[in-house]
Amino acid sequence: MNLEAELELSLYEELKTIHKSSKSEVILVHNNIKNKLYIKRLLKECNKDVYYALKNIKSENMSKIYEVFEIDNKLVVIEEFVNGKTLHEKLKETDHLEEIEVINYIISLCDILNILHNLNPPIIHRDIKPSNIMISNDNVLKLIDFDISRNYKYGENMDTILLGTKGYASPEQFGFEQSDCRSDIYSLGIMMNVLTTGKHIKEVENKGLLENVIKKCTKISPDDRYQDVSALKSDLIKLIYKTQASKEKNINKIGYKLKEKIINKDSSKPINIKTKKINKNTRLKSKYIPGFRNGNRINMTLSTVFYIFLIIGLFVGSSIGELIQNLIVVIMLLMYFLLYTNFLDIKNKLPIIKSNKLHIKILGYVLYSNIIFWSLGIPLTYIVG
Repeated sequence: MNLEAELELSLYEELKTIHKSSKSEVILVHNNIKNKLYIKRLLKECNKDVYYALKNIKSENMSKIYEVFEIDNKLVVIEEFVNGKTLHEKLKETDHLEEIEVINYIISLCDILNILHNLNPPIIHRDIKPSNIMISNDNVLKLIDFDISRNYKYGENMDTILLGTKGYASPEQFGFEQSDCRSDIYSLGIMMNVLTTGKHIKEVENKGLLENVIKKCTKISPDDRYQDVSALKSDLIKLIYKTQASKEKNINKIGYKLKEKIINKDSSKPINIKTKKINKNTRLKSKYIPGFRNGNRINMTLSTVFYIFLIIGLFVGSSIGELIQNLIVVIMLLMYFLLYTNFLDIKNKLPIIKSNKLHIKILGYVLYSNIIFWSLGIPLTYIVG
C-alpha cells in the first residue's frame, strides 16, 4: 500500500464492527475531515474488478462505493453508510408486506440491476435477499453487499466458485451452469414470495397479484424465466396499472351506489353526489417520461431544454418548405431520443435490441439508427435540394 492510500485510510476512525466472518469484516467508520459516517469492508475473498467497476456507478438505488484499496491480499472498500432498515428487518416487524409495496421495491431493484447487467462485462449480484436490501429513512431502496458478485464471462459453462444464500440462490449457482442476469431474477422471485407471504416458496406460494410473475422468475431453467430485468419491470408496471384500474372501478361503483341510496332514502330532497371518473391519462406519471423517470433534477432540466428546443425548432423559418423541413428534423431527433432513452421499455420489444447478447444489442441500435436516418433523411434531402 502506498503512502497516499495510508493517508486516505487514516482519515477513517473505526467506531463499531457490524459484522465479522472468516472472509470479511464490516466496520462503521467516521471520516474526521468530512465529519460523515461510512462503511468500511475488509474482504479476503472477492472479485476486486467488481468493486472497481462499482466505484464508477452513480445510482440512488445502490450504496455508493467511494474508495477501493488493495492491502496485503485484502480489499478495503469505503462505501456509503445507509441509515435505515433492511427488508429482512422490516419483515420481522410484521407477517408480510403489501404486494404493491413489494412491487415498487422490485421495480427500484430492476433499475439498478439493469445498470449492472448491462455493463461490459455484466455484473451479477448473486446474493439478492431481504438482508441485502436497505430501505433508507427517506424511503429509498439501496442494494448492498457485492462480496460474492462476479463478472459474467462469455463462453464459460459454469461458475468456478459456488456461492450464494441457500433458498435464494438459483440452481445454476450450484454448478449446473454459469450464473448470469437470470440468476438474479430467480432470487428476485424467491424474495417476492418471502416478502408477500412471510414464507419461502417451498412452504407457501403467493396466490395473489404476483403469483404468475413469481412463478416465471423461479423457473428451474433460466431459458424459461424473464430474460432480463426490463421484461420483469414491464410486467410489474402492468400490475400497478391493473390495480389502479380496479380501484377506480370500485370507487366509481361505490359512488354510484351511495348516490342511489341517498336519493331513494328521501326522493323529495335528492342530494346531488357526483361520481368523478379518474382520467386514465393521469396514470402516465412523469416518471415514465424520458428525462423525468428517476426524478433527477439535472436530467429533468436538460430534458425540458431539449423539448423546448424541439418546439422552437418547428417554427424557425417562414416558407412552407422550411416548416416541413423543420418538422422532419424534429421528428428524427425525437425518434432518436425515444430510442436511446428506452421510452416505454422499447428495447425489450424491438427485435435484435432485446437480445441478451451485448454485440447483438449494439448491432440493433446501429440498425434502427440507420433506419430512422434513411427513412427521414432522404425526404429531407429532397426538400432541401
